[in-house]
Amino acid sequence: ICWPPRRNEKGEMMMKKIAVVLESGLFGLLFMAGTVFANETSMDARLERARSYFGDERVTDQNGVTHRFVSDLLNNHVVLINVIFTNCQDACPMQTQKLQWVRKQLGDYFGSRILFLSLSVDPKRDNPAMLKTFADKQQANVDGWKFLTAEERVMARVLGRLNQWTADPNNHSTLLIAGNARTAHWVKLRPDTPPERIVADLRRLAEIGN
Repeated sequence: ICWPPRRNEKGEMMMKKIAVVLESGLFGLLFMAGTVFANETSMDARLERARSYFGDERVTDQNGVTHRFVSDLLNNHVVLINVIFTNCQDACPMQTQKLQWVRKQLGDYFGSRILFLSLSVDPKRDNPAMLKTFADKQQANVDGWKFLTAEERVMARVLGRLNQWTADPNNHSTLLIAGNARTAHWVKLRPDTPPERIVADLRRLAEIGN
């Protein structure tokens, strides 16, 4: 065995990917899984990986309807995920209004192939009735847009896997996360991403694998 090993383009590329994984933690691992392994595993295997990663416990939407996080919400849709809490007075309403514009630009994609999931980072206070009041106030209580809460341990796990959990809701992230669990493709979007770019990324994710 020779050391150091000979230079190899494929090997160097893989080492760079591994370095990114190590630097970005578990959530980075989830994203890299979509890049490195998307063509190497079946769709069922990818969904099972998502269930194992996020858990598949029940979350409740603003209308009191319960859903399995992966099996019911991620399974058959591209999702755009953001983090909110109903007592938020600035960032959450502003981001919700931005996503309203995105929703309208998606046309028939929205609700049929693309869902918006607004996850509460304040599950102790945010019950379904409070989420409904928030959604109604923002004119966002529409089919295809789920404002979700659950027991704190459930939300902590889901948001923790997304690297979005915080014990203080006022310090929550405004990062947007778009993903297609069936194809294991995920994208992080900065809060200042232009709405047109968000629309384009969601449409692209909805087309992958179809």
